[in-house]
Amino acid sequence: MAALSTLAVTAVAQDVDDFDQFKAAREREMSDYQSRRAEEYAHFKAAYYGAFEQFLKLYQQYLEDDEAVIDLMSSDDGIKVEPAMLAVQPKAVTTAADQKQILAESMKNIRHLRPEDLIPVLSDKQDTVERMQEAAETLEEIVKDMATVAVEENDEPVNVTTKVVLEPYDPEYFSNLPSLEEISGNDASGSSEAGTSAAGSPVGTSSATASESSAGLSSSVPSGKPTEYVRISSPFGTRVHPITRKKHTHKGIDLAAPKMTPIYATADGEVTFSGRNGGYGNFVKINHRNGYKTAYAHMHKIAVKKGADVHKGDLIGYVGTTGSSTGNHLHYEVYYQDKLVDPATTL
Repeated sequence: MAALSTLAVTAVAQDVDDFDQFKAAREREMSDYQSRRAEEYAHFKAAYYGAFEQFLKLYQQYLEDDEAVIDLMSSDDGIKVEPAMLAVQPKAVTTAADQKQILAESMKNIRHLRPEDLIPVLSDKQDTVERMQEAAETLEEIVKDMATVAVEENDEPVNVTTKVVLEPYDPEYFSNLPSLEEISGNDASGSSEAGTSAAGSPVGTSSATASESSAGLSSSVPSGKPTEYVRISSPFGTRVHPITRKKHTHKGIDLAAPKMTPIYATADGEVTFSGRNGGYGNFVKINHRNGYKTAYAHMHKIAVKKGADVHKGDLIGYVGTTGSSTGNHLHYEVYYQDKLVDPATTL
């Protein structure tokens, strides 16, 4: 009987020892797991904070480029317009001063933006490590796209990571586009003949153009589409930035079109800027000498030089994705003096 009691005690002791060992092993495993999770969290947090610093710099540059273009488009280029030459004032959406105020507020706001302010926007994961990982990877991808400043060389864009989804277009029409050699040989004076659509009507004209002469409208008032086979992929207007949750304005419209789609002047005028313009890439400004000015950005190739006189429908360049751009499109702006006009109202 005593032997049985001894065996029972020994078995209980053994069970206790096994349990203690099991408990100790589980505690070590949990400690190791927590250490790994802490290391992973620290890794992703560092990656996120690094991407955040890049985001702030790139967003600051984006705002500064926007401000510079507002100043450029608001300037009169030394072209004095007599009151009698002014076109009838269109319905302006906002003024350059208003837009500069929005930019100033945005620049002030981002100086106070904290890394943790963006995480809820970027991820709804409950797990802190997974949440930080998704936030880091998402912001790194955003920074990668923001840092894309494409310079098209040898007919190929550099560092373009995303593509605009294009509407279906006429393959036969685009199979007849000029080659790069033909573009390079173009007369840069802006005296090229107006393009024509498949229907034979001048490109750069609207459906109302046929009645312009009877209505007394001037060919120096921007109207019609600057490109054929387009869709508005990003409209004009003030909206909330999806990442910063701060107000910003898209000052023009983006017209998604295949690369090398010809771009035409939408009114008579003088080319007062032609060349690279920061994040706007290959950029052309036309002063229409009546208060109107138009801007054409992200071109693959510019076909006019500064100082050239152009007429409505003249070729001025080709659609591309230069500058801070993630796909082939034309960014098009319309100004009247220092006021912004929604270009969609002129198409």
